[in-house]
Parts: sequence; C-alpha cells; structure tokens
Amino acid sequence: MSDLFTAEPADLAALREQRLAATLDRVFAAHPHYRALFTKLGLHRDDLRTLDDLRRIPVTVKRDYISDPAAFRLGPEGAPEGEELTVWDTMYTTGSTGAPTPFVSTGYDFPNILAVQHAMMRLRGVTPDDSVLNLFPLTRVPHGAFARALHACAAIGIPVTAALPGRPSERRPELGQRLDEVVATAARVRPTILWGVPSYTRKMLLRAEELGARLPSVRLVFVTGEGFGEEAREAMIAQLVRLGASDPKISVSYGATEMQGGMVECTAGAGYHNPAPDQFLFEAVDPETHAQVADGEAGLLLLTHLDRRGTVLLRYSLGDVARLTRARCPHCGALTERLLSVPQRVDGLLKIRGMLVDPLVLVDAVTTEPGVGEFQVLVDKQDPDNALSMDRLRIKVVPADGASDLPARLEARVRRAVGVTPLVELTDADDAVFAGRGWKAKPLIDLRPPVV
Repeated sequence: MSDLFTAEPADLAALREQRLAATLDRVFAAHPHYRALFTKLGLHRDDLRTLDDLRRIPVTVKRDYISDPAAFRLGPEGAPEGEELTVWDTMYTTGSTGAPTPFVSTGYDFPNILAVQHAMMRLRGVTPDDSVLNLFPLTRVPHGAFARALHACAAIGIPVTAALPGRPSERRPELGQRLDEVVATAARVRPTILWGVPSYTRKMLLRAEELGARLPSVRLVFVTGEGFGEEAREAMIAQLVRLGASDPKISVSYGATEMQGGMVECTAGAGYHNPAPDQFLFEAVDPETHAQVADGEAGLLLLTHLDRRGTVLLRYSLGDVARLTRARCPHCGALTERLLSVPQRVDGLLKIRGMLVDPLVLVDAVTTEPGVGEFQVLVDKQDPDNALSMDRLRIKVVPADGASDLPARLEARVRRAVGVTPLVELTDADDAVFAGRGWKAKPLIDLRPPVV
C-alpha cells in the first residue's frame, strides 16, 4: 500500500492542504464559475486556507455544472506553458437526461488519473501475475470505463484483453464481438480478472454456462456502473464456482466520471475507499441544510478536487447519500475516506402502489432468481393516458433455462422482497426494450408521468 494510506493524519492533512492551495491559486485566477461565485459572496483567496475553510463555499449541484460545463474548466490565466493547458482527453458524464456533459483532463491531470487507477488496483488486491478481460463496450461517446480499464492495467503493469462486446461502429462492422465470441475469448485468454458492468458480466457468465465453457483462472470480478447488492454478489460467486473458479471474489466500486475512477473495496464489507486522498476530498452533509453530519452518519456526498487543472469542481454534490467515515480501515489499514453503506440517490426510493421500494433490493431479487437472463424492470401506469390510474410493476425477462415456472417463481420472490407483486413477461433478447442501452444499463426505468 502506498505511503498515502499509511501516513499519520497530520501528515496527510498537510499534504492535502498543499495540493488544495495550488489548485485554489489557479481557481481564483482562471475558473469562470467559481471566480464569479466568490466575487458574489465576497470571498477572497486568503479566506480559503485550510480544508475546513472549504465549508465557506456553497455546494455545487449537478445542474450548475451541466448547464455550463465550459465554466468549470480552468482557463489559461496564470498557467505555466505546457501540460496544464494541453487537453489530454475529454470524457462525458452519463446523465439520465439531456446531452452528456464533457469532463476535460489535461496533460497535468492524466498522470494523476493513472495514479488513481494504480491505487484502485492495489486496494483491490491486484498482483503482477494477474490479467484482465475488459468487458466494457466501446461507446459512441467516451464515458471512461472502457479506456480507464486499459489505463489501469498499464498503470500497474499487467496484461489486458479488450473483449469489445457489441458493435461499436456501424461504419466498421469488423469491430466488436457478439456474446458467444466474448465467451470464447474469455476461455482462450484465461484472465484472472473480469471487469465490467454487473448486467453484462452476469449475462456473459450465464452464456458461458450454457455453452459449457470453463473459466477456472478467474479469481476476481470488478463491477461498477450499476446497483449491485449482497445477494447479487453471492449469486455471481456461485456462477463462477460452477464455471470452475476455485475461490472467486467480487469487488464493487462506486465510480464517478468526476473522479475518472472510483471508490473501491479492499475486501467485501470493508466499504468503498477514496483511492487518492491527495486528489479528492469527500464530505457528507445534510441533504437539505448542507450542514456537516457526524462521522459515520448518512449524508449527501460532496467531492472536491484537490489537484486538477482541467475541469475542476469544489464541494460538488454527487447526488447520492451514504455513511462516510474518516477512520482508518480495520481490514487494510488505509487512512482515507470510506463509504460504509451503498450510496443511494437522494430521491432513490420509489413509491409503487403506496409501498416505498428500494430499487437495489428489487433488482437484486430479480438478478438472483435462477433462470433469469437479461431483464428490464418497468414501472408505469395501467392506463398510460391516465396519470391517476393504478401503478404497474412489470418485469420483462429473457429466460436463461427455459423453465416454464419462472414467472410464478419470480413474482413470488419480488413480492417477498418489496411487497409488490409484479407482472412478469417472458420475451427474447430482440425485444425493443433492450435496444439502445448504453454501457450503464438501467435495470429499472420509471415511466410514470411526473407528479405536478
């Protein structure tokens, strides 16, 4: 583990304030959004000297950023010539509405991104003997997952094979692999690590079982981008054991475009670790008042960039609530912020037929029912033209084993999990409901008209 994770609290705090000071110098000189905000508030550079002083800055919400992303990119004022001004790459957030929002990294930022990825791999227990099968698709708009998985392997010096699932370009039909080809690639290259979104990884493992493939070399699976509960973890481990893996582990991350990486587990149940405490500061605040909450209590998660020169965000709301601690990890000894609970959207609970439903629990119930292949959960109205008609919970399922009793079993399982009985509709993979999904499949879609 790097010295950052084993440092004494005072030494780490001093390093973070040093990084923050250099970033704030550039922000006051060249950040369009925060310069205007600080002028309005009467804040001067001398007012922001310590990490605690950041609390004087109002919370930045996502609509501030997406409404004018260029205003969150540092300008050239006061920058030395060279890497701080050179655009290395631009990734895009995957917002649910509107156009994707650009997140710019400079030549200064890219080594930091590699350091984030290196730390994530170390926290997850990657060794020089490992190899990765990258199951992320190449998306039409760069979202980071595909490229950053390649960069992570480069940062720690291990081999990676890009499975390139799907058809990334209509103009280049020779690119990409269908599901059976991805399974064949996995069997051929014998990776020790699979890395992708839970829904596609699970789909690939189901198909591997159907084809009689074996994956005995897999010891780790990294999943990100979608909700993934403990039942889903256990079910995937059971899948891997059936495919020949001897003692597989699943490592879940809480990823964010604004990090160009994610908070990761050192082991199951240890919480999600900030992999770069010299680059990122996390806070937890009351969702309504934005007052600080006590260590270990649930709060709205805020991210501050301590060491960036492209897109820079201060006290930026990630839109999720979780329990945050700054205590040293009892499992790996890391001194860094950790999330002790699965992050949930601020408005994450759904009310369906009068019942408050946790989407993660619902999706877990579907995912872990034997015989379920690809699926889509839909919440709508019995009469789509009448906003006052009764809610309807539908689950479209591609059966994996052809079992005729799957609808009844799945209905009962979901009813036990969330208290609402769904309508289960068997379909096939060509169903239009599965078309056009991005790399982050949304297992649950609420189609009901907004309440006004």
